[in-house]
Amino acid sequence: MLFEGAGYSNVGRTRESNQDSYLIKVASTTFGDVALVAVADGMGGLESGELASAAVIRMLSDWFETKLPAALEAMESSVGGFESFVDGQWGGLIQDMNMALIRHGMTEHMNLGTTLTAMLAIGGRYSIVHVGDTRAYELTGAETRQLTVDQTFVHREVEAGRLTPEEALTHPRRNVLLQCLGSTKEVVPDLVHGNLDRDAVYLLCSDGFRHVITATELRRRLGPDALTDTAWMAERARAGYARATAATLDAEEAEGFAEGCVTQRIAATAKLVMDRKEADNVTCVVLRVVPEGGR
Repeated sequence: MLFEGAGYSNVGRTRESNQDSYLIKVASTTFGDVALVAVADGMGGLESGELASAAVIRMLSDWFETKLPAALEAMESSVGGFESFVDGQWGGLIQDMNMALIRHGMTEHMNLGTTLTAMLAIGGRYSIVHVGDTRAYELTGAETRQLTVDQTFVHREVEAGRLTPEEALTHPRRNVLLQCLGSTKEVVPDLVHGNLDRDAVYLLCSDGFRHVITATELRRRLGPDALTDTAWMAERARAGYARATAATLDAEEAEGFAEGCVTQRIAATAKLVMDRKEADNVTCVVLRVVPEGGR
């Protein structure tokens, strides 16, 4: 099973810095392709938020490149199977990330934190670790399915029947998180597992990306009927494909992304969000299973 992904991030119209960070990693192993995608949304002031999200993404990337190969070998002999094995990996990573941010904050006398939603895909299965209000979706031709639950004050109140979903949209505490990485010594992530849909697009995004766009619009603009094989072919033809950094992506955007490529479609959706007066940073990554013979 082969994977390919694309991502885009924008500081937005009013923010001074981009506190979002994202990751897309794909590697070939003896188990087939393994993919890791993630979005982190930092907080704690301009410099602190940017530092926090970048730090957890860097730790995820290092884990994927240096520790995952050995972990996959160990998974073959794991008694509990895929889910319990991956849960153990996520648990250790989350605690390491959380304590690293806490130690840095204490040393530098600053408050910093970040959300994190990350998805590992391997062997027809996916596993998601989630802290905060970044989100993961599964987009098919027929529906948009939210895979994560927002760890926010307003979501808790809606679940308890004290707020309606409509009231939550404009509530003054709608951006208050119940937990994030770097704020307290104990973090309890949500862990979500499932079977990969070969015909779906998996989308991870920051809250700024999805605040003012509907589930139907997400599916129509970034679902499998929009991100067709032709769009992915155009994506692979990009000069910066699989090598993009923040600087090269900005330069490429200034020149104009190739028409119809996946990154251009994500960027166009981000522009729509910003045109609707979204003030936050906007970040989105997408991942799909490559059809047989499609790459």
